[in-house]
Order: sequence, then structure tokens, then C-alpha cells
Amino acid sequence: MSLLVLENIVKEYGNQCVLNCVSLRVERGERVALAGPNGAGKTTLLKIAMGLENSDCGTVNMARNIKVGYLSQDLADVEGSELTADTIVRYEKVSILERRLRELEHQMAEHNGNSDETSYRRLMDEYSRLLIKYEAMDGYTIETKIRKMLVGLGLRKETLSTPLNRLSGGEKMRVSVARILLEEPDLLLLDEPTNHLDIRATEWFEGFLKKFKGGILLVSHDRYFLDRVATRVAELENGSICIRSGNYSNYIQHKKQLGQFVLSEQKRLRWTIRNAKETAQGLKSRGNIKGSKSREKEVKKLNKELQTNLEAVKKQEHLHRAAGPKIKFKKVRHVSKDIAWADNLKKSFGEVTLFAGAAFHLIGGERIGIIGPNGCGKSTLINMLLGKDKDYEGFLRLGEWVRYAYMGQEVLFDNDEMTMLQLVLSQKEMQEREARDHLAWFQFYGDEVNKKIQVLSGGERVRLYLACVMLEDADCLILDEPTNHLDMPARDAVEAALKEFKGTIIAVTHDRYYLTHCVEKILEIENGKINTYQGNYEFYKQIKFGTDEEAAEDKVLNNKNYKNRKPDKNVNSFKNKALEKERQEVEAQIITLEAKIKEMEGLFDSSTPLGKYQEYDELLKEIDRLYSEWS
Repeated sequence: MSLLVLENIVKEYGNQCVLNCVSLRVERGERVALAGPNGAGKTTLLKIAMGLENSDCGTVNMARNIKVGYLSQDLADVEGSELTADTIVRYEKVSILERRLRELEHQMAEHNGNSDETSYRRLMDEYSRLLIKYEAMDGYTIETKIRKMLVGLGLRKETLSTPLNRLSGGEKMRVSVARILLEEPDLLLLDEPTNHLDIRATEWFEGFLKKFKGGILLVSHDRYFLDRVATRVAELENGSICIRSGNYSNYIQHKKQLGQFVLSEQKRLRWTIRNAKETAQGLKSRGNIKGSKSREKEVKKLNKELQTNLEAVKKQEHLHRAAGPKIKFKKVRHVSKDIAWADNLKKSFGEVTLFAGAAFHLIGGERIGIIGPNGCGKSTLINMLLGKDKDYEGFLRLGEWVRYAYMGQEVLFDNDEMTMLQLVLSQKEMQEREARDHLAWFQFYGDEVNKKIQVLSGGERVRLYLACVMLEDADCLILDEPTNHLDMPARDAVEAALKEFKGTIIAVTHDRYYLTHCVEKILEIENGKINTYQGNYEFYKQIKFGTDEEAAEDKVLNNKNYKNRKPDKNVNSFKNKALEKERQEVEAQIITLEAKIKEMEGLFDSSTPLGKYQEYDELLKEIDRLYSEWS
């Protein structure tokens, strides 16, 4: 069943056609990923589908009587994301019923046969009637859903009713996601839903979306997320759309193969045309005019076929994968053995301790990814390494011989009034022609280099900053969320360049694709500790969440003795193993108790003795306690 049908959508801004006869369907049970470079019209298409923008031509049809959940990537729009009146009333009714049930349980417990039987029977009748109503409203299910959702997104229950203007950027996005999901929509339209989510929340969200029974149309530059979630990919580029089943990697592989086929076909035609021309010339020189004319006709036919082929490729813009900036770094002159190290490091803000007793050792040429939940201290650790934050205990050092270049989450320039060309010329002595060529490597062409820095988009600022970094003689790059604000072609280009860089890279990031393909050591900040994993993100996941616990014990590094760099099997690895085992035990208890509660609910009737209700109440309290312990 089609939940959403977009047919021949056309949208122009000025003289630019952003969407040119774009058609797309979203069926129930499928997850369609809307991909494409920045400015391709992805957000515009979502807004047209929601009726927030009008198309110049085309139709939008949604299935009748469906509930739609829409998430904007703009936090200003997100602030309007409140629970609907129907949902608020629903949860209020459930809460009122639950409070009344608890009151009745208390009154029945105090009865103890001291009052007349009629009064007790009246309480029992009301309790049975309200319990049936509570079950009909999915009271138990709602509470379980809320608990799981809040735990998965790393939220407290109070945040659901907190005004969004009182929350941080990350909390706004997570609360907005939770509120939308609590509405239980049939169709989800999500614009960059993983923005501001840490890895743990993103992976919970992935699991939720994969189990979601409705339809999903989502925009994301998170390639790892799209590979795990998407069942179909629709790529927008230069106004046209190309759709293919499968995840994002499958789509890119298919596009690459198709592009190679087109190129080989063009090469074959050109080779055939050249040979036909040579044959015609040879026949003509030998006086075989008839044969020569025949060959010339063949050449004309082949030329026409080649031209048709080229025109077809021009129309199939999805075959033209944007090249991305051609980034190249200078060769590193010297790679030091020791770059940075810490021992017994402690950092606190008031009574809140981010980490204590932490230790690590980073050596030259390593590619390090720093991960952990939002607010755990990742950016703080970077600031400590850079000497911007000296309020800590213990030992921490970034070698004074290390020549580093730093790029923060917020890309700042000293003078936003400068043009891009002026900035590059101020960084290094060179001719204007050289500066223009240098900026062209980063996809800044022609008069575009005269744009002022203050008018650049987030992605453009990142590319410009990297252009300046390339001019520095650095042997260590320290990056805070380096792929933020970049579209997929730019991310691919940046990652390709970083792979070519021979120095050390220390990056804070939530980008799991980057952590998988560009990282060889992971520092994880969790529960006040800094754990070291000698491998990429896939290795980290296997060790952290895999079933082979003995292998995890052998490979997880604590690095308290950072000079020897040997695993400490008795500290962090043991704690990780014990914690995971404890989590599994708590989950097993919750499953057992919930099954018992469901069984009891099926047996409740007017003849159920008071003791059974008291036992039922105790089980509910125990489940609440276990959920708190698990979270």
C-alpha cells in the first residue's frame, strides 16, 4: 500500500530548477533513503511532501487517515515539535487510571477484612473495571515503550514534557525524535535524524526503524546509518532522481558498475569509429570509391550512435558521481614515536567527574578515533591536549615537538570579512593564479573564490578550512567532528585525503563510517574511564558487544601501564565483561517478570483474591526497579 505518492514534482528557485519532474512512492514497510549532494533538493522535497512548501508543478498524495511524523534538521523548526493534544490526553488518561489503580490497591490492602464485605466487593469491582480499561488502553505497553525509548535515546522521562527552548541542541533533537515516535505514526519523514545523536542513541534508533511497520522517507549523509536502515535509495542530483532497491553501498556499487559500462561502451564506439575511418581512407587511396563511401556511411551511423549515447549519459545525472575536493597533504617530514600520553588523569566540573584514573599513549602515524556518549568529555579532552583547559589532575602531555593543525566543531576564521582568495593568500606567499588553483582543488571555482567567508555554508567552511590546513607544515591533525556539514562526495574526498596523510590523526567523531575506514585505534570515554581498543569501529563493536568474551578480555586495553602498552585483563576488560554480564542478567529477569505479569493479567476476574493483586503490584515495582538498574 502506497502511503505517499509524489508525481512529477517541479520546483524552481530563480532560474535554477532544483526538482525536475521528480516522482517517488513510499510503501508501507519500506525505508526509502533520499540521498544526494548538498543543495540537491532533498529537504525541499520533504517539505513539499509535508505541505510546508508548494511545488511549481506535480501532485502529492497521502493515504487517507494516516498519521505522519515529520522531523526537521533545523533546530528552530524542531522547537515546534510538541506532543499532539490527542497523545497528551492519551498519556494523561493512562496516568490517571494508573494512579487510581494504585489508590484502590492501597485501600484493599488496608481493608484486611475489618470492614463490611460489601465495601470490599465494591473496591474489587471498581478495580477490575478500571484494570480492564487500563489494559484496553495499552497501559503496560505504553510504559514499557516509554522506558525503552528513553533508555535508548539517553533521556530522562521529565524531558518529554520540558519546553524545547530549555534544552541543549542534542537534547532537542533526541526529545523531538522521542515525541514523534510516541505519536505512533504510520509514515515517518526524517531530515538528518542522526544529527546530534551519539553512537549509542543512533544505533538504538536504527534498531527501532528496522522494526517499524509503517513507511519511512529519510534524508541522511550518514553512510553507515543508510547501509543498516535503507531498503531503497533515491538519489537526487541536478534535478533528476534515480531509484534502486537495496542499501546505500549497493546503490553506489551499482552506479559505479553502470558508469564503467557506459565508459567502456563509449570507448568501444570511438575505437570502432577510428578503425572505420582508417579503413575508409585506405579504400579511398586504393581507388575503391564504393567501398570507401560504404565505410563513411558506417562512420556516420556510429557517430550518431555515440552522440546518442553521450546525450543519454547527460540526462542520467546519477551516473556522474561528484568528484569532491581533490585534497592532497604535504609529505610529513618526521613522525615522532611519542605524540601524546596520559597517566592517572582526572577531569571534573564541580561535583561531576568526566573521567578519573585515565591513561593512554598515542604514537606517531596512528589514526585515533575518540568516541563516547554526548557530554562524556570528548571535546574537553581535546581542549586539554591543546592546552586550552589546564584545570585537571594527573599527567597529560602533547609533545612540544608536535606540529599540529586543529579544526573544531565550529569552524572559525580570524576575519570573516575576508574573501576565500584573500584568506589563502594571507596563509602563504604565492601568486594569485596559484591560490585560485589551490582553491579549485576544494571545489571553489571562478568568481566563487571572491565570496566572503561570512556567507559560506557549514560544508563550505569545512572545505575552506581544510584548504588552509593543507598549506600548513603539520605532522599531526586534531579534528573535532571533521565530517560534520559535509555531503557524501565531500566526506569521501576528505576521508581519501586523510588516508593519504602520513602523520598522526586524532579525531572526535560520531561518524561510524569514518571510524570503520579511517581509524586504527579507538579511545572510548565511558563511565568515567578511557578505554583503548587497538582496531577500527567494527573491531570495537565485536569486542564490546560480541559473544566471544574471552577474546574481548585478551584484546581490550586499559593502558594504565602505557609504556609497555599491554592489556590489563584485570581492570577495564574485566569490568566491561562483568557489566555486560550483569546487563544480560537484568534483561533476563525483566523478560521473566513481564511474562509472569502477562500471565497473571489473563487470570484476573472478580473472584481473584486480594493477595494476587498485592503480588501483582510488587512485580510491577520490581520491574520498575530493574529498568532503572538496566538504564
